[in-house]
Amino acid sequence: MIKLTWQRWPKPIGIWLRVQAHHPNGAITPTGLREEHLIPVQKWCEQNDCGRRMSFDLWQFNDEQQVTAFLLRWS
Repeated sequence: MIKLTWQRWPKPIGIWLRVQAHHPNGAITPTGLREEHLIPVQKWCEQNDCGRRMSFDLWQFNDEQQVTAFLLRWS
């Protein structure tokens, strides 16, 4: 089973995080991610008004408080 890992992604406006898959063998890659892994994250963001999904693997946040809440839940 993969674990989701998050890294900051440079964008000009807002704070962005990119998701990657952390595989049991220790590899961290964008490969292996499926929509089914990310739907719960997207639903949580919508329900909690905490960030928004901007593309398959990118989320945008308004401030550091949103990022902290998000990472407490999804890291």
